[in-house]
Amino acid sequence: MSSPVTQLSNDQLLDIIRYLSVEDFKSLRLAGNKAMSLSDPKLTSHLQLRMDRVPFFCENDRQFSGEVIRQWLENRNRLVINDASAKLSPSRVAYLVANGFLDSVSELIIHDCRHHRTIVEILSNLRSVTSLVLIDHGDRSEALEELEAIIFHVGSMHSLTTLDIEFDTVIHGSRLSFLRNLHALQHLRLVGFDLSAGIPSFGGLGDLTTLHLCHGNFFSSPNDDANEKDLMELISLTKVERLHLEGFDEFKGVGLSPFSAGGNIQHLVMKHCQDLSEECLTSVGRMTNLTSLHFILSSCDDIDLFQRESLQQLNKLSELENLSLFYVLDKPTDLLVLPGLTALETLSVAFDDTLNNDEVENFCAQALQMFPSLKRLRVFSEDSMDCTFQYGGLNVEYATFNFGDLVSL
Repeated sequence: MSSPVTQLSNDQLLDIIRYLSVEDFKSLRLAGNKAMSLSDPKLTSHLQLRMDRVPFFCENDRQFSGEVIRQWLENRNRLVINDASAKLSPSRVAYLVANGFLDSVSELIIHDCRHHRTIVEILSNLRSVTSLVLIDHGDRSEALEELEAIIFHVGSMHSLTTLDIEFDTVIHGSRLSFLRNLHALQHLRLVGFDLSAGIPSFGGLGDLTTLHLCHGNFFSSPNDDANEKDLMELISLTKVERLHLEGFDEFKGVGLSPFSAGGNIQHLVMKHCQDLSEECLTSVGRMTNLTSLHFILSSCDDIDLFQRESLQQLNKLSELENLSLFYVLDKPTDLLVLPGLTALETLSVAFDDTLNNDEVENFCAQALQMFPSLKRLRVFSEDSMDCTFQYGGLNVEYATFNFGDLVSL
């Protein structure tokens, strides 16, 4: 007996499938039968399409009619390239761009982009693309010219509202001049750039709400420090709500002044900033709309501990819900000077000395007493064993943390 699902039209199936996750749809295709026609490209138009897996994008002798190609590309929003060895055909991609086959595409995600320079240049002519992710792993000097050429062409993509670039090969900040033309940008993430120069290049991007800057990357730190004073050139970025600064060494806080003045910052991350000065807490204390604040350092970083007198400036953050303090406190009792954090729900900490069981229990008791809204306490160290337990109404997580680890904030 056939399933009632087989009686549904493709339009009816499409109404159902658009609410399924990719994995759920795969399961449905595996469990289905030929009568359900689940291979119809119309049913997958809401999903991303891998260009490196689709033959009409690649170098081969196969011929495809315009009708077949349109079936696969109609209403397609996201294209992905994720194969360094893929032999994509520049002439075919250029034809599809020029003849409107890709006009519905709004998102591009390109891995190993050094190998696809020509394709990226062609795709940069798409006027409907609002989101671009460029990823290139593997630090090779020969990639420098390719990557610089790619970002140059990104400068012509004036419709972009989201740009995310992550390179292992470090590009000099002077090449960031391409950003000056991207006035529609709202979300910008840059990893793999030498930010000792170039920061003023995006001072005119007044619609930015998210700014994520990493000086160099995890694998390579540029010879010169990022100039904190260059951040003063970003005084016009008054709409920024989420700010992430990574690798900004000897940071004293003057660079935060443009963001604390506007009062719009809600989420701030300072990560692996060597010799981070407690002076920065003055600017942070003025960010009275903060709901999330994270100082993420490791035992490998050069650290100046925050003194209690400076920490008290955070008491102005009455709306703060999520706070991370990694290796910037001497001991848990330093937190007793923060009674003003009445809205705090999640507290994540790491200390140079691993806490024993009694110290953790005392810490839990103090935290519950100090922070009336606290629901979650996370304690990280280099040699702890991952575990979770309840202490009163508090959910306590004990976990390992080492330099370079990703922490869910």
